[in-house]
Amino acid sequence: MQVADGSSGNSRIRIIAASVVLAICAGCAINRVADRELAAALAQYEKGGSHNIGREPVPGAPADPPTSQAEAVSPQSLHDYILLALRENPEIKAALANAEAKAARVPQVTALPDPVLSTKTLPEPVRTAEGDNFFVLGIRQKFPVPEKLDRAGRIALEAARMALQRLEEERLRVIAGVKRSWYRLYIIDRTTEITRGNQDLLRGLIDVARGQVAAGRRSQDDVLRAQVEQSTLESKLIELRRARVGTAAMLNRMLNRAPGSPVIAPAEIDARTVDLQLDELIAKAVKVNPKLKRFEHAIERQRQAVELARLAYWPDFTLGFEWMPMQPRDAFVAPINPQTGMRPRTPQLSQDGSDNWAITFGFNIPLWHQKIKAGIREARSLLAASQHEYVAARNAVYFRVEDSLARVHSQKELADLFRTTIIPQARQAYEVSRASYTAGTTDFLFVIDNWQKWLMFTIQYHRAAGELERSIADLEESIGLSLNDVGG
Repeated sequence: MQVADGSSGNSRIRIIAASVVLAICAGCAINRVADRELAAALAQYEKGGSHNIGREPVPGAPADPPTSQAEAVSPQSLHDYILLALRENPEIKAALANAEAKAARVPQVTALPDPVLSTKTLPEPVRTAEGDNFFVLGIRQKFPVPEKLDRAGRIALEAARMALQRLEEERLRVIAGVKRSWYRLYIIDRTTEITRGNQDLLRGLIDVARGQVAAGRRSQDDVLRAQVEQSTLESKLIELRRARVGTAAMLNRMLNRAPGSPVIAPAEIDARTVDLQLDELIAKAVKVNPKLKRFEHAIERQRQAVELARLAYWPDFTLGFEWMPMQPRDAFVAPINPQTGMRPRTPQLSQDGSDNWAITFGFNIPLWHQKIKAGIREARSLLAASQHEYVAARNAVYFRVEDSLARVHSQKELADLFRTTIIPQARQAYEVSRASYTAGTTDFLFVIDNWQKWLMFTIQYHRAAGELERSIADLEESIGLSLNDVGG
């Protein structure tokens, strides 16, 4: 329709212009929020995160060095392995790229739809007093209700925030995975070291048994029994070598290193004490755990989706402009009246005809209410699902924190018990039984039994110390922070 000059036309134009300004301003504001949060998250990621990743603070490191530089890195400590994993792990890189993609979605959904340029060619001209019209050129722009763009932008913003929390989840998972593999290597290396030392010890027992046999005080069975134990130790070493290869391969996979890349042996550790209470750990996890925060953003995203679904009752407006060029033609000349002999006077509009133009305005009619109501029900159901998923995830975090903390405490108690009581007693029992065997007052099976217990308890101590650190890694992943940041 053509809008005539007047107060009603000017009023419509002002309303449309205000809607355009509101839509653009809302989209720009949300875009700035998304860009700011993404930049802050990437800056934090490049610095190595807000929390420590080992048993001591970690210095900052470049985010993504060239491949040649990454291959040249030779990690020397647990910190080095974690920093290398944060730079090179492909799952972290994928999560980072996904977060960037989600952030790039925000300006797309807050922008106005593309304008539509249209033409209309008439096979037969439309004849008007000003001339003939063969062609119409038009352009239309759709203007959704500004709040629709705002809600769509907020939905995309929450999705970007969820992706950033997913990135943090991947970081925590990789850090915990590197720690678990590292301390698994510690257990294997200490077990191998102890087993090899006991091979030497067993050779001494064999020499003692042979001396007793040569003196005629013992039978050859003692020597054979000791040789069987020596072969058993060798079979255990074979199993330990296989386990070390598999664990090193797992660590190299997380580091994105070539198969067979060497992994250094972890140094000996002491079983540390974790002096933290379950209540404070759970409270901290609820605040910072990235999985829970991701579900919180999912809930907010669905709240915005419910509001967006309700806005479907509001129509979207379309503003357009049309230009109709006119082709002038000769003015109409009336014939002479034979009765009067004079030519009647006629208007000469076609001699100075001008092009026509029009402003068009329209809107869709939200007529099918059942469809809109179904969309609202769908959004509400998804909101309820997100809320239930959050509760389930929170309960899982509660369980993991409680279970990990219980394992930490029990493994600490076991390590202390082995170190201070059981191992010294087992060693003393072995030495006494060996001396008694040499003196001929004790059976060789008793010596072997005491030796086996001493070996087993020594290995179990280092296993408890290594499993303690692996459980701490589980606990830190469940909370979302290093225990250094929590205060333990």
